[in-house]
Amino acid sequence: MAKAHASTAAFFVVLTAVVAFAAPDSSVSHYGGALSFAWLAVTAWATLLLRRPFTLGIARRSTPEELWDNPVFLRVNVVITAAWAAAFTVTAIALTACGAAGAGTGLKVTFQVLGFVVPAVFTARYPKIVRARYAR
Repeated sequence: MAKAHASTAAFFVVLTAVVAFAAPDSSVSHYGGALSFAWLAVTAWATLLLRRPFTLGIARRSTPEELWDNPVFLRVNVVITAAWAAAFTVTAIALTACGAAGAGTGLKVTFQVLGFVVPAVFTARYPKIVRARYAR
């Protein structure tokens, strides 16, 4: 989890340096939302490639330690992290398209909200589905 925080902090430091200092008139400022989601997507996909899904740290807070190495627990976190990564990716693409098309703020905000709400709902429901499946 700390690496994801460091990644996010590094992104915003670079974005701030570019937008505020290096190129304040750059079109980068118009794509800040898309770039933010793209960075979150890259970070989430990277945690999967490194076999350290970023959701593990959060899931361990509510899961007994004896289950942390359970293959089902690990698989659930891989799936949940993939859902977040996919949502971040789709949202970045949608926001880029909005920026290119000159779409209004309302549509961009809608995509940004959906980019977090959809995977959050999945995160809340998916473990319950898996538990029910294994309880049978």
